Amino acid sequence: MFSLLVDLIHAPKDAVSKAKGQEGSLFLSTLIDALLLVYSLAFCFFRVGELAPLISTYPLEIKTALIGAVSLRFLSPKRSMGQFVHVATLVALVYAMDVYFINPLPSANESYATKTVFITGANSGVGFETARQLVVNYGMKVILGCRSAAKCDAAVNAINAKASNNQGSASPLLIDLSNFDSVKQAAAQLNEQKIDVLHNNAGFAPDVGSPVNEYFLDPSFTAMHLSHYLLTELLLQANPTLRVVNTSSGTHHLCAIPFAYLPENLLNVIEWNPGCVDEQFLQLGIRTKTDSGAYFQAKIANVMHAVSIPHHHPQATSVAIDLGWVGTSIQPWMKLSISPTSMKLMRSTQTGVLPVMHAILSSNEELLHGLGNDRQWNDGGVIINTLGGTEEPYSQPWWRDNISRDRMLELGRKLWVTSLRTIKALTRN
Repeated sequence: MFSLLVDLIHAPKDAVSKAKGQEGSLFLSTLIDALLLVYSLAFCFFRVGELAPLISTYPLEIKTALIGAVSLRFLSPKRSMGQFVHVATLVALVYAMDVYFINPLPSANESYATKTVFITGANSGVGFETARQLVVNYGMKVILGCRSAAKCDAAVNAINAKASNNQGSASPLLIDLSNFDSVKQAAAQLNEQKIDVLHNNAGFAPDVGSPVNEYFLDPSFTAMHLSHYLLTELLLQANPTLRVVNTSSGTHHLCAIPFAYLPENLLNVIEWNPGCVDEQFLQLGIRTKTDSGAYFQAKIANVMHAVSIPHHHPQATSVAIDLGWVGTSIQPWMKLSISPTSMKLMRSTQTGVLPVMHAILSSNEELLHGLGNDRQWNDGGVIINTLGGTEEPYSQPWWRDNISRDRMLELGRKLWVTSLRTIKALTRN
């Protein structure tokens, strides 16, 4: 009887404690769901460059897996089990995009040791990591192009310290892509030997509003396209069979996607035109201060340049790299200890350069694999996607209507003519 009375006395307190515990558990579960939602949205944003080719290459497998994962997520009897499925799905996607579905690189062999590669912007980021892997893993000779002698020497020393057991070596060469004379001087030095591969890699995030440079041109377009165009032409004079690899970006698709899918009233806030590098831009845009579309304009120009090279140099091969988001130092927030790279929202440079490695190491035939038996290099350069697969430029469904493939090829021809005329007018023979 006494114990019954005690239970009755303590029952309200126990109920309150249980209720508080349930509220705390509910709050924690809700917080976890919110964090998973935010992370998933960020994941889709930063990883779209890998998700898009993954889904287009393996549509049935990926869609089936995602439908299964979503079903388990929301139909699980316990909330915690659904959250576990959510986390496991994200981990599986990272593994699929960064390991399982990436085309394997060619095995190292003695033929690579005879090749020489020149890389611009090579003292850090994608350029440095590409140089490191080529020297250390493939025994190749790599010349690092940099603006700063100190940074270039440091990068060269770091690479050579790891390459003591093979024939590979790194060496420095100063080049300032904001100055055409510097580009010509660098090309003259490079042409004293045979350059087998040119990797036009240097790039940066332009400051909106930057004034025109000494050539009365947009400084970002000068450095990221025109100087690379000039360098490519000068090296092709010495080696007509040159392999040209341009580091572009998945952002070049933003020259088409908004115009294909957004209503017209939302397009008023966009500063660039359909295709980005159109007649108006070629006539006026390259001669104005940097605007918000400058990076996209430079990156689509890298693609257009790569596509056009075999049309003008039949013995050459050229590739544009759809790099995706890679954890480099191009933005200050990418260098933080807690960054999108550390959270697996972006690829590390070690993984991110794999498409570049494919473009440099693969044979001419391998680079055209999957584009059809009739595809030839004189049809134009190609794109290597984030999985290391070859794509036909402007082949996605958003390249249509007034920004179709035919229209972009036409603009590519006009870009070539404008680049050639601009360079000739601004440089001495």
